[in-house]
Amino acid sequence: MEAINNSICDVSTPADILSRAEGPLMRAEQALETTHAMMAGQIAGLTAELEAARLARREEHAERGRLLTRLASLLDALPGGVVILDADGQISEANPQAARLLGEPLEGQTWAAVEARGHYTDGDTLEIHGRRLSVEATRLGDNGETVILLSDITRQHTLQDEASRKQRLAALGEMAARLAHQIRTPLSSTLLYLTLMESDLPRDQRQAICADVREQLQHMEALITSMLGFVKGGGKVTGPVGVQAAIADALSTCTADLESRHAVVDIESCGPEPHLEGCHDELVAAFSNLITNALEASGAKPNISIHSRIRNNRLVVIQVADRGRGIPGDAIERIFDPFYTTRAAGNGLGLAVVASTITQHGGTIRAANRPGGGAEFTILLPIKPLPNVEKGVL
Repeated sequence: MEAINNSICDVSTPADILSRAEGPLMRAEQALETTHAMMAGQIAGLTAELEAARLARREEHAERGRLLTRLASLLDALPGGVVILDADGQISEANPQAARLLGEPLEGQTWAAVEARGHYTDGDTLEIHGRRLSVEATRLGDNGETVILLSDITRQHTLQDEASRKQRLAALGEMAARLAHQIRTPLSSTLLYLTLMESDLPRDQRQAICADVREQLQHMEALITSMLGFVKGGGKVTGPVGVQAAIADALSTCTADLESRHAVVDIESCGPEPHLEGCHDELVAAFSNLITNALEASGAKPNISIHSRIRNNRLVVIQVADRGRGIPGDAIERIFDPFYTTRAAGNGLGLAVVASTITQHGGTIRAANRPGGGAEFTILLPIKPLPNVEKGVL
């Protein structure tokens, strides 16, 4: 009964129950409001982020559009042609310059069909519609496309042809000057001999002079033949050349000048044995030029020495010296340059021709002043090995 009475006593009224539930409900309401506010803030943030992303993407698309437009403008303005091929080799795009260089139509055509409109003069130069184009192809990634760049090199090719033509003319002029200089010595000797023949000479002496004139003319003919062979592209007639024989023929070529000047010539020969590989007439002309140069550089009583010797069984050393005024110190380095001369009446080709001839025969030449006065020219030429012949060192 007591428990029942206590339970009866604890029975609350509805107002009491509502009063006790009011606190938790308010707290729940506040929590819901807080959660709602947080969710609203997050939604607003996400909405702002989505809007920013949407604006950024729109700007990105706009920038891409601007870049594509600019790229298209640049391709249209390029001075060279640009052609893009698909994986099947058909032209999918081409800029206006490509259409101007290759002709229409282009898009939808195969590159092979476009190439057939012209022809290749070499590996990557296409001649088409009277122009020369440089063609370079590059693969674009893994999609099978290829970009072809076209450059108009017609002007460059024309300039190259013109430069080559000028070089050929310059070479022809140099060869003509070289030939003229080389035949001047035998020609002057021939004229001197003819002058002597005008006087009343014994028959034997006239015959000797006629033989010398014939030899000089034959020498000039050989020089002209050699030069014409060079101009035509054929090689010079080469073979074993005896050093002693070449020097003797050079002296014979200059005999008239040497005798008219009462020159004294001192000769020391290495003998007939050493042979060179080359052109006999060109070496004779080179040695003759050195002898003539020594004669012109000498005074009233020319004294010329021509010495040859063998070095190490591999080289022949030839020295041509005079006892004249020598070479000016500032001229030694340039003495072999074409058209450089220290003489008022010189043309600067003689020693240049000599140096060129010696170089073509695999040799070297140098100039120096002798301690006792005068100039000395030293030539080194490789000896042609001859079988079953022992060479001594002198």
